[in-house]
Amino acid sequence: MIAWFTAILNMSITASYVAVAVIIVRLFLRKAPRTFSYILWAAVLIRLILPVSYCSGLSLLSLLVPNVQTGSGAMEYVSGQIGLMNTPAINIGTDIVNQVVNASLPPATPAGSVNSMQIIMELAAIVWLVGIVLLLGYSVISYLKLLDRVRTATLVDGPVFESDRVTTPFVYGFIRPRIVIPIGLRDNELTYILEHELTHVRRRDYLIKPFAFLVLTLHWFNPLMWISFMLMSKDMEMSCDESVLRKLGNGAKAGYSRSLLAFSVKRGRPLSGSPLAFGESSIHARINNILNYKKPKVGAVAAACVISVIFMVGFTANPAGKQEGSVDQPGKLASVWANALVSRDGHPRYKMMSAAMKEQFKQEQIARSGRDWNYNIGVSSPWVVDYKIHMEGHTARITYLTQTSEPAHYQTEESLTFRVEDGKLVVAEYHTVYEDRPFNAEASISAFNSWVKG
Repeated sequence: MIAWFTAILNMSITASYVAVAVIIVRLFLRKAPRTFSYILWAAVLIRLILPVSYCSGLSLLSLLVPNVQTGSGAMEYVSGQIGLMNTPAINIGTDIVNQVVNASLPPATPAGSVNSMQIIMELAAIVWLVGIVLLLGYSVISYLKLLDRVRTATLVDGPVFESDRVTTPFVYGFIRPRIVIPIGLRDNELTYILEHELTHVRRRDYLIKPFAFLVLTLHWFNPLMWISFMLMSKDMEMSCDESVLRKLGNGAKAGYSRSLLAFSVKRGRPLSGSPLAFGESSIHARINNILNYKKPKVGAVAAACVISVIFMVGFTANPAGKQEGSVDQPGKLASVWANALVSRDGHPRYKMMSAAMKEQFKQEQIARSGRDWNYNIGVSSPWVVDYKIHMEGHTARITYLTQTSEPAHYQTEESLTFRVEDGKLVVAEYHTVYEDRPFNAEASISAFNSWVKG
């Protein structure tokens, strides 16, 4: 579950950068049809649901997060092994934030069986899962209440139904969408309403918005995603309003605005669970947009098309040249490797091994534990109390300080060699240089501390 939460967290951070960019670009597209602003949110949605992407020199993310790695096609700000790091750290591309967050992360406790950071990540993953369950439960209950409210609606024509239990028109249903309207609408109001709601149906907005909300439940912890969802809904509604005006002409502006205002006044509590609703939100902004609407010029549309294409390509691609084999990545992997021995859990080591080394690891474990081997590594005594790593290019030498209960101190050293395999940095070779070499600490705290700092 921690791995899933970390993957979602990394996707959410990337999507946050894209969302901020969309919010800024929308300001430059104010005079362009709202359809373009609506389309831009697709880049945020892609980043929220796809953990990996292609790398390109055209990626605009390289300007915002130039130092973030994109190993295995995924932007990684928070390592999946952060709970096993000796010194946990994140890198979200902003030095000030990095320093503040990293300073608050608890370091590993060599004598402890579980790192504090591991516990924090497990608790965070549990809270994340509980939040998803609560949001989904609330949405399902709200939607069932909505269905109960409209079960007495009477058929008018085609997909249009009429009900005395609603005050605003809306669309519901996922396979065969239905339009529900209040009783007693005037003919001119009915014209505007049906054209607006039919536009939603033609564009499959009744599927897009619920899907966007489903994605939002996975990223509920990110305030920017809630803001993005609201702005996306606003752009969706405004683009439908403009579609109505293009079909009915500018003469419909006044009547359409009055209808929208009338429904907003009559509206009771929001239709919880309804994916689309006429006059649902942003009434003042929508009326202003309707009254100020002018048929866009060809040049403005062409410019908006170019901006949208550049944006979609630039923000759905990962920065090129930030692959997992960067200079500091072997050191981070070596830290994870060492912490695995501290916790005596071989899973993190196995995940970063090459195919050949995985087979070697299996054979070693079989020789140690038999055919029913497991991932337990190390011994209960002497146990690891600290370690230090010395890097030479893609080779790491890890020196462990171990201790028994007497106490007696020893040193053990391992050597790791890294290489890129299938586009991923892996441990291609590992061996023990020496093991349980007596270390004369003489019960000296200063000697112990100098070794650790050395």
